[in-house]
Amino acid sequence: MIKPAILAALLVLAAVPCKAQPDVEAESFDVLAAVMETGAKEINAQEILSSNKEQAIRFREKIIAGWWEFMQANSKAKPGEYCAATFLRARRVKHERVDGISDGMMVTLFGPGGNYRGALLGFSPLDKNHAFPKAKSGRPVLVTLTQGKEKPATLNAIYMEVSPTAPPMIVFAVPSIEALMGGMEDQWRFEVSYEGKSIADIEWHDGFKARDELKKCLSGKPFDDQRHWKD
Repeated sequence: MIKPAILAALLVLAAVPCKAQPDVEAESFDVLAAVMETGAKEINAQEILSSNKEQAIRFREKIIAGWWEFMQANSKAKPGEYCAATFLRARRVKHERVDGISDGMMVTLFGPGGNYRGALLGFSPLDKNHAFPKAKSGRPVLVTLTQGKEKPATLNAIYMEVSPTAPPMIVFAVPSIEALMGGMEDQWRFEVSYEGKSIADIEWHDGFKARDELKKCLSGKPFDDQRHWKD
């Protein structure tokens, strides 16, 4: 996970006075579009849970535990470009059907690609039942980020919506992927709130392994690019 003091400082630096916004809109839009469309096509939680019972139960147990996926988020990416690491997790629904889940969420670390040399930290829901705000895509939204037991930080993020079928995403700009990875911890929790309401709450594990795979991708070396949600 990200060390609170390091990430908070990076995010505040990147968000005031929202100077990072044009780069996020213009140069990394294809990165976000690729990842979000891939996620929508390959990891549709509600569709999987409504499929055969055996597959639904396996998927439920996996997504409740949480896991990482790694990819180059652009089909035309050169070695080392558009590297992304995504952690997916959801909660069990009590007193409902045995394969039910709720609050499905993804947190993604995006590396540089094309002319955009910074990094991005993004949060996106796994289904349509979410509390994300509705805003114009590419516009800043004022949110509060809480990490573990650290003091919450209120700052600008970018709201992204690339298609009617893809889930929305709240994105924080960070100066570099090296800085983002340099603060990673093995386990940590993020919560994002908007207008006093929690819209994203996710805790990851195996952050060190994820960092190692991301480093391989960024260096142009072979990395774990298998899709694991069907395991």
